[in-house]
Amino acid sequence: METPMANQDETFELLERLSVEHAALERRLNELDTYHSLTREEELERAQVKKLKLQKKDQIAWLSRKTGLA
Repeated sequence: METPMANQDETFELLERLSVEHAALERRLNELDTYHSLTREEELERAQVKKLKLQKKDQIAWLSRKTGLA
């Protein structure tokens, strides 16, 4: 059986991982936004990156509320 402390450590590790992934998506989105024009593939990638970034943000917010960090 997991102790509450171990569970809390896993939650904080997950929050850290999600934050790192969110930051990487933010960097990629910023990179795509510097292009003068986007190819069709880049437009699709940009849309996908925006969706994933929002999902990560929502997960971070949910976990933060759940753990009382928000």
